[in-house]
Amino acid sequence: MADQDSPSSGQQEARPQLTLKSLYYDIFDGINALIYDPFCNRIVCPIIIALTSIITKIIISKVNYTEIDFKTYMQQIELVNDGELDYSLIKGDTGPIVYPAGFIQIYQILYNITNGGEDIILAQAFFSYLMTFTNFIVLIIYTMVPYLSPWPMFFLLLSKRLYSIYVLRLFNDCFTTCLVTCSVLVLQQASYWYSTAGSTFIFLLNVVAADIYSMAISTKMNALLYLPAFAVVSYFLNGENLLKTLSVLFVIPLIQVLVGWKFLLPLFNDEEASYLRWTYIKQAFNLSRKFLYEWTVNWRFVPEDIFLSDYFSTALLVLHVGFLLIFIFTRVLTPKLTGKSLKQLLLDGLTMPFKNTINKNNLIIHSEAGPKLVLLIFSFVNMIGVLFSRTLHYQFLSWYCWHLPFLIYASGVNFYQGLVLWILHEYTWNVFPSTPVSSLLLVSLLSFILYKVWKNERFWYSKDYSAVSSSKKNE
Repeated sequence: MADQDSPSSGQQEARPQLTLKSLYYDIFDGINALIYDPFCNRIVCPIIIALTSIITKIIISKVNYTEIDFKTYMQQIELVNDGELDYSLIKGDTGPIVYPAGFIQIYQILYNITNGGEDIILAQAFFSYLMTFTNFIVLIIYTMVPYLSPWPMFFLLLSKRLYSIYVLRLFNDCFTTCLVTCSVLVLQQASYWYSTAGSTFIFLLNVVAADIYSMAISTKMNALLYLPAFAVVSYFLNGENLLKTLSVLFVIPLIQVLVGWKFLLPLFNDEEASYLRWTYIKQAFNLSRKFLYEWTVNWRFVPEDIFLSDYFSTALLVLHVGFLLIFIFTRVLTPKLTGKSLKQLLLDGLTMPFKNTINKNNLIIHSEAGPKLVLLIFSFVNMIGVLFSRTLHYQFLSWYCWHLPFLIYASGVNFYQGLVLWILHEYTWNVFPSTPVSSLLLVSLLSFILYKVWKNERFWYSKDYSAVSSSKKNE
């Protein structure tokens, strides 16, 4: 008698056959998932971290180190270590020191572990770990965005210029970027936990973020480009309590004083102390420095006499402030985000500055929308600053390269369009010296990406993230 538990031969399902066609479709589906499926982020992220470490180590072993400023940094640190406090006398082969005291503290560590800068290989290894750690933080930031497809994360591996900035040039911009990303991550956590954690804990997270952010400023002043974003996000994450927000913002100058204590000499009022103090402030926080036309990456299509004029720098400043205000009032301080009218938002801030007046529908305090908006606001504000920067030198790519893949994604383009944008952008940073065509292309690309992100309201305010992700995959 036939086994009753066994299906009859007619009922048996045909076993799948291993064919080249089926194998092709399996590979295709796997690659497709690694590009589009948010579930695969848990696979993609470790791969990117490992590849960052491997690629940087290969570059160190195969490509010659290029001396630009690292030797000068070490010469400046040696003078500080010898007791020099006059910032005007702290110099190196390529010029005087122009960074705040946080830069000194970081490079003193490098000075100590690299035998005064003599062990370049060890210094390069340090920057390799720095780049790997920064990408690690950036990936955590990205994964805080609901249903984010993996493909923008792969772009973090695809910048030849960025590898050069980190492991072949050893610029201090890299430390500023790392600290800024850490600050953004802390604010994302404050946003994520806002509705479940106590107000004291959220306030402390804001304070920690301000501390880290101020350390970024003390390393290099370009971190100030994020200040409008930090102020707005912190205001919402403190429940629109003006007193709490001002307390958090007060941490920023406080850290500057503590970091620069030995140069600011706040406990001394004699003439020498006053001279040293103001020399430090004027040189470390000089916002009116002139830049050489030969190094500009973004304004080569502008005639040199215009580039060097005060009118041009004033025009850029006006455009910077103007576009910031347009962005803030059309995308951030809107009822779609704040849950209240602009008039009510202003009235609450002015008439009840010591109370939490935040609307429960404010998207910044939404556990899913909030972390995305924190990243989006910081990225957009910084990109406006980059677009209207007085100049961009080659190492300045590190200022925004960490969030550029996310902005390309947020612009609403699909993977293939995003890849084209990335390749064109990378081209503009690898033309040396820059040309009118390459610089015009760079400014055009940044403008296009900003416009597309600004226009993509669905990404800003939609809570149906799975639908957004699906639509991008099917484009």
